[in-house]
Amino acid sequence: MAGFARVVLIGAALLAAGPGLAQTPQGRAMFDRWDLNHDGRVAWTEAWESIQRRFVEADLNRSGGLSLDEWMAAQLPGRPPRTDRPALDPQRERDRRTAMFRAIDANRDNQVTLEELRPVAESWFRAFDANGDGLISLDEVPRPTPRVPG
Repeated sequence: MAGFARVVLIGAALLAAGPGLAQTPQGRAMFDRWDLNHDGRVAWTEAWESIQRRFVEADLNRSGGLSLDEWMAAQLPGRPPRTDRPALDPQRERDRRTAMFRAIDANRDNQVTLEELRPVAESWFRAFDANGDGLISLDEVPRPTPRVPG
């Protein structure tokens, strides 16, 4: 699982942030923002509340859905810079995020709604919950894998 779907999601930030982001200072700060009760673990209710809050911030026209432009604006400029591996090609990153948007837009209306985002977020949350206890701790977030330039 390689970004709003990762920045918005603990698997969209940490769920939208990407594997291993929690192991960086920026990722730790993001994890702490998702950990609303500050107990060192993120429950699904905390993750979903964080996702909803981020979604509302990204929905600039208050339509209840994110257009591709809103999706891209929410993801690309706000993502913390990665210094632990080579940068992705910007066009390739845009293409990847566009493909993610299209995959989440289940009814193909060119808007991603919270209803469409929720099953994806739940799936990523379960994937990160390695021990199945319904909570994600920092040690359950995968470490980054080295990126090969090219």
